[in-house]
Amino acid sequence: MTKLRYRNLLSIKQGGKGIPYGGTGELRPDGDANYGFKNLKGRPELLDSVPELLSDPALFDAVKVINAAPTGLLTVGCTSGDVVDENGHRRTGYVEFAFNSASLVADASNYFPLYFHFDRYLSSSESTLQVAYEWELMQAHFLDPNVGGFTCSVFLNTFYAGSSGEAQKNWAEAMALLTHYLGGIPQGASDYLYAVDA
Repeated sequence: MTKLRYRNLLSIKQGGKGIPYGGTGELRPDGDANYGFKNLKGRPELLDSVPELLSDPALFDAVKVINAAPTGLLTVGCTSGDVVDENGHRRTGYVEFAFNSASLVADASNYFPLYFHFDRYLSSSESTLQVAYEWELMQAHFLDPNVGGFTCSVFLNTFYAGSSGEAQKNWAEAMALLTHYLGGIPQGASDYLYAVDA
């Protein structure tokens, strides 16, 4: 029997949200804090102002790469944290992104090719990492450009490991695979949600 290397799932969440959304670090019921949306597209100098990134180098790199000027994506939110219970150690978190295009973000079906080709990318990779990737689409309204559409969150959950250090290593590898893939998504349209300086 073949050992499961990864899970890669796609779903649609009911409900939605407005972007930008506020947040001052107040705790949510799940224990995470909400620091609000920051427009980081093409603005790497602002990365150090995002509290969620300061203790997670892998998540920092992901957000930096996704928001680089040449990509067709921008981040909406992110977080990560450790889980320790009777089964061992694992790490969990997510990065939420959207197309930086009014026309592309408006149609949820535009996200499916990203999900599908990431699955093919995982299948062809030599990684033996055991991890779950869960892609979740959600309705959103981008208030500044007055554009309705969808965002996509990719939740990462490493499988259980024997130590915190091993869980951190697995998280970094899992996030690096996603970062490499999303960092290669080109800008496919010029109707930007957030303009990027050349």
